[in-house]
Amino acid sequence: MSELLVVEDLTVTFPTTRGPVDVVKGVSFTVGRDETVGIVGESGSGKSMTSLAIMGLLPRGATTGGSVRLDGVELLGAADRDLRRLRGDQMSMVFQDPLSSLNPYYTVGLQIDEVYRAHRGRSRRAAREVAIKALEQVGLPDAGRRVDHYPHQFSGGQRQRIMIAMALVCSPALLIADEPTTALDVTVQAQILRLLADLRQQTGTGMIFITHDLAVISSIATRVLVMRAGEPVEYGTAEQVFAEPRHDYTRMLLESIPRIDDEVTT
Repeated sequence: MSELLVVEDLTVTFPTTRGPVDVVKGVSFTVGRDETVGIVGESGSGKSMTSLAIMGLLPRGATTGGSVRLDGVELLGAADRDLRRLRGDQMSMVFQDPLSSLNPYYTVGLQIDEVYRAHRGRSRRAAREVAIKALEQVGLPDAGRRVDHYPHQFSGGQRQRIMIAMALVCSPALLIADEPTTALDVTVQAQILRLLADLRQQTGTGMIFITHDLAVISSIATRVLVMRAGEPVEYGTAEQVFAEPRHDYTRMLLESIPRIDDEVTT
């Protein structure tokens, strides 16, 4: 499996009134083509900051160290104009809350059009047809009509499908999914996970899936990075991490997963 993304000794530091604070400390991992790597940890463990560093979307004032290479191209320290060309084209991100990520003033079709036209330079008519096909690809019913609807006219699961369609419309090499199923009920969550797995297989896209839920990771990831307080504590194949965890924190996370065979006491 060829390496698509290589992250080496990544650090992210924020200035504070009490001095600099490291929020990501020496994170290293790789993502192969047609592979899903899961990043798991509790809130504040540095998962999202790692993904924002990769995308070049860190808040102003943050500084980074180490190396992040996408298909051999160094992303850390790259010019904003170069990162803008890559975002949406070679790398895309699906955020946790699609309602706040989608613009309420524009139809979903126009928002997908915008991404496609920015990177492909096609006409609005051609981009609209691509948007409809993208919505059909993610299983949105009646896409030809609903492409002209606004975000508030969709359910939470449908909005997440729209965000996935927007992220994949230019066929990026890398997709980062940051807790995309957290706000969804378990049935819709399973549908979104199945959709992401199917699309990865169809397109050959490498994927980073970020979550606090090891049960979710077990169903989608080939390799797993466990983070705590900004540091990597365990990294290995999903089989190894789940069957023979080496770190106490990983074992604690695994023990927190409800089991169907647990005894119920009253």
